[in-house]
Formats: sequence, structure tokens, C-alpha cells
Amino acid sequence: MISNIKPVLVLSAICTLVCALLIVTYNLTYVDTSGVITDKLNNACVSIDGEAEYELITDRASVGLDKEEYEEITKIVKNKNTNTYLYEVVVSGYADDGIDVVVGIDDKGAVKGISIMALQETPGLGTKINDKTFLDKFVGASSDITITKNPPSKDNEVQAITSATYSSKGLAKAVNLAIAADKTVKEVQ
Repeated sequence: MISNIKPVLVLSAICTLVCALLIVTYNLTYVDTSGVITDKLNNACVSIDGEAEYELITDRASVGLDKEEYEEITKIVKNKNTNTYLYEVVVSGYADDGIDVVVGIDDKGAVKGISIMALQETPGLGTKINDKTFLDKFVGASSDITITKNPPSKDNEVQAITSATYSSKGLAKAVNLAIAADKTVKEVQ
């Protein structure tokens, strides 16, 4: 009977020791990167707002963006030189969470620029939202953008890319969310 239990106990002791060593190693080598701006995010910020000193805002409550309606905003970056903000937003287009975009808002509350971080939309269709001519249609917007299938008849309308309506609406949602978030941030400050 004891000879049957002995291998189980030895194996359990070895597993416990290995797990303990892994935990100790993890705790000794862990580096918290939650407050670090990645190179990819920094490049997106620079493409929109130019070379500057950027700060990642980790306390969402301090800028009023801790509400559920802002959960699609994954990162908030402050340009310390101009005191303006850039928002990384992940929204669904045709694909769930298929659009990862950084939207820069100027000091007047208008879209300064847009940079696509990652795009998982349909190649050749939804990926056309990354065309500069389409992205530039959102620059200067300071109120909710509406996507239309026809040529725009109002200032806040943008014509959808043919066969990429969901992707177009997803990008508009990201831009609208960034505009709304920036208004909230300015009210809090």
C-alpha cells in the first residue's frame, strides 16, 4: 500500500517545488508595462501629432473615462507639449474588434488625425478604410460623424466605402467615441 502512494507523493512534491520556483522567478523578473507607451503606439501618436513628449494616462477616473460607454477606448495618451489627447480605440467593423485605431483630437475638440494600429477587416474591402483619402474625410470633425451610402449632403456625413459599409461605420464609431471622450476629458479638467 505504501509503495503505491510513495510515487504519487514524490511526484506531488516535485510539482509543488517546480511551481514554487516558477512563482519566485516570475516575481523576480516581472516588469510592469501597463504604463509604458509601446513603439507602435508612439509611432501612431507621432504620425498624428508630431514629435512630442507623450504620457500614457493609466487612471481613467482622473480624466472621467471610467464609465462603461468608454470601454472600447483602450489607451489614453496625453501630448504634454500641447495638452491635447490621443485615444486608442478598438471597435468592431465587419470583424469583431477588427479595427484598432488612434484618433488625435486638437485643442478645439476636432479630429487632428487618425492612425490605424491594426486592421482585421476583409482584405481588399474593409481594409480600404486605411486609405489616406478616406481617413482625411474625418479630419476636422468635432461632432458625431454619420456614414451614408450616398454622397454626403451635410458636414458631418462621410460616404461609406463601397462593399465596406460595416468597416466604414466601425471607423466612424471609433472617431465619434474619441470626440465624445475628449469632451468629457475637457469637462473634468
